[in-house]
Amino acid sequence: KTPGWSRKVRIGAVAPERAPCHGRPSALEKTIHGFTQKRGDIVIVPALGTSFDTLGEAYDFYNLYSWEKGFGIRYGKSRLNVESTKGMQETVCGCAGKAGVENSRACRCECPALIMLLRSKDNGWYIAEHHEHHSLHTSTSLSTTWADNTLAFTQAHRRLQQRLG
Repeated sequence: KTPGWSRKVRIGAVAPERAPCHGRPSALEKTIHGFTQKRGDIVIVPALGTSFDTLGEAYDFYNLYSWEKGFGIRYGKSRLNVESTKGMQETVCGCAGKAGVENSRACRCECPALIMLLRSKDNGWYIAEHHEHHSLHTSTSLSTTWADNTLAFTQAHRRLQQRLG
């Protein structure tokens, strides 16, 4: 044991994810199939009750939606259940929340866009809440050219581009 360091107490274990079933189509496949039958402006639309095998799959799904709408995302609040495993996870706009300091370059503008995921009984995840209104307030002190507005182009989009490109 090193002096000055203390070991972090771990509470509970990570809950198992729902095992993928090859016969069950993913949420992305269902959404794309639904788009071919009912065309609209946006292909990926989060619907209440949409089910995912893993939290990562849900994040990637919402990331595709946010990419179409033109905003970045990040993980927000999460809650542990009585077994000390994650039972709720919010995925929010990258601009959600308040800026810590007035007149900073932070892009926090209290944007309400989010999905709230809850764990299902079979250890999957489903969308329990979806706020689709996205409000991006740009600061007048920042340049309005696309190249200078890289604050909204978050790490999630870079990761998506690497996967697609």
